[in-house]
Amino acid sequence: MSGPKAFRIVTRAEIISICRRSLARLDAAIEFWTSACERNGTINQSDIDLVIARRDEIRRMLDADRFTDLQKQVIAEISYLNADAERRAEKAAESEAKSKGDQRRAKSAAQALLAKFGASRIEIPVDLRRELTNPAASVESLNKAVSKGLMLLQPADRSAGVTERQRTLADRLGAGDRRITLEEWTSQQIGASDDQALLKVDKLLGELAGLGIDPSPFSARITALEAEPRARQALVGESLLLDLSSAIKTGRERARLARDLAERHAELSVMKSAEAAVLRVEIEQALAKPGGNDQELVKRADFLIEAEVRSLAAEERRRAVLGGLASFGYEVSEGLMTAWVSGGRIVLRKPANPGYGIELSGGSQADLMQVRAVGIGNPAETRDEGRDRDMETIWCGEFDRLQALVAKAGGNVSIESARPVGQYPLKVVADTLAQPADVEVAATRQINP
Repeated sequence: MSGPKAFRIVTRAEIISICRRSLARLDAAIEFWTSACERNGTINQSDIDLVIARRDEIRRMLDADRFTDLQKQVIAEISYLNADAERRAEKAAESEAKSKGDQRRAKSAAQALLAKFGASRIEIPVDLRRELTNPAASVESLNKAVSKGLMLLQPADRSAGVTERQRTLADRLGAGDRRITLEEWTSQQIGASDDQALLKVDKLLGELAGLGIDPSPFSARITALEAEPRARQALVGESLLLDLSSAIKTGRERARLARDLAERHAELSVMKSAEAAVLRVEIEQALAKPGGNDQELVKRADFLIEAEVRSLAAEERRRAVLGGLASFGYEVSEGLMTAWVSGGRIVLRKPANPGYGIELSGGSQADLMQVRAVGIGNPAETRDEGRDRDMETIWCGEFDRLQALVAKAGGNVSIESARPVGQYPLKVVADTLAQPADVEVAATRQINP
């Protein structure tokens, strides 16, 4: 048994509130993941369905009172989604870089083929020349055109079906050489386009696309770099690579801030205060049009969320304690909650034990509460120490019942410190009910510590 106690209480309502905020953050993470991956073209509906199914399974943990499991699973799922979004973005960047490289190699092969025909002073069909010189041609169409041209470079079959003109053309283009495939021809032409500067540019362009950043401001410089001789590309491309890297760094920071803002917006959505509603609107505007105060918004949101969570938790703790004590026969009126907040402490009476009560304090700015049995009366009067000790002992039993009651409701009460019964004389507070009504409230708020 023990006398005065300092204890912490976590209520079921507080735990549920934490879980709901966690689920809101998970929803924001799923929305961010979906948006990023759809932009990169790296997911399909089955991927989304799997994530939603896992989210729904986690949600069901709330109904099953699996609060600890829920919080662990939310953390793990958000971590997975963030890592998966980055992995898919990297995959998209690699795909984009490969596409750029393939396009460049196809153009290089087409230009080399035209040069081969030009050196041989051979006229080629107009349609084929148009296909080989089309600046907007896709990789597939360029490869098809090169394949057509390569057919003219193959040794001619000198059968009766071959015309004299075909034999002459084949002789002038190198008839007698072994047949060459499109892949072999292309591989022989990519020396100039395989420069490291251009490969790095391709990779960075892929990362820009993965971040949803418009690469058009760099288009003219990229075209100019491609036209440079290979020996100058590294030097000319240095500033371009630096600017692309800077754009990617800025894009990543904006994406991180957007994700942070989306998570804060989700947490604020489960809060009902006017301040939370106003801040949600500001965050929505920032997400629609990123600006220079996004980091400040994150800080403001963190401050408000912490303050509201602390206030809500403190209210639920006071409510749980007062509700438990009321069930034990203590007098709990509607104004006691407000009096506890404004005065910092309150005294509860129990009609079954006249002259004695319980003093509660703390739990407003911090989660630590203090409780002790007190005598109610004239502090100057002589006390019955034996009865005082008995009342402390009775209160300790009631405190055990309070712990069990909170635990049964899904909460927890942990004792931080406790003094043995009778170690200190029982604190005596003035009997405010015996004083005139006009000084009752003042006396209540001026209880000696």
